[in-house]
Amino acid sequence: MKAGRNTPGGVPAARQQQAREVAAARSELGVLLFTLDPALPQAKLAQQLAEQFAELQLPSRVATAGPQRVAAVMDGSFTGIDVLVVLGDAGADTEDRLMELVEWLLANGRGALAENLIFAQLGQPPKHRPVPAFARVVLERNFAAEARKSGLRFPWAASSHPSWELAGAVLDYATGLGAE
Repeated sequence: MKAGRNTPGGVPAARQQQAREVAAARSELGVLLFTLDPALPQAKLAQQLAEQFAELQLPSRVATAGPQRVAAVMDGSFTGIDVLVVLGDAGADTEDRLMELVEWLLANGRGALAENLIFAQLGQPPKHRPVPAFARVVLERNFAAEARKSGLRFPWAASSHPSWELAGAVLDYATGLGAE
């Protein structure tokens, strides 16, 4: 979904409206970024999401966990979460690991998180493979470098975060649009 026009501050206008709706409904948006592979840039993506929510002036908490599910439960990572973002790559076994996580969530009383799951995939999947039946956002493998480069080299650019797609998907779920 394209965000439409940007405001003078660089934030997509549609996303500003959604952020106001989320802020009116809850005191803080809880997002858990759960990685399926510890080698993926989970911290950078979490930081980008937190910065985008701050730019929207949306009180939020972006936590990270994974890939160890039991450790995440012991740490309390799954508590107070509105939207679960699962970070994976375009590897052959990623969908299997994603489905194992969903089955585990359902078996352990976390059905609401399984329903509000967004799959953030680094890299394009092969064309012959079916895509998971979850909300999916495809991120370029070098998303962190591109965001940093945009903010430093082009200070007049609309935003230091060129892609609002993942933040938009989170806001869609938070406002109830993702469940449709």
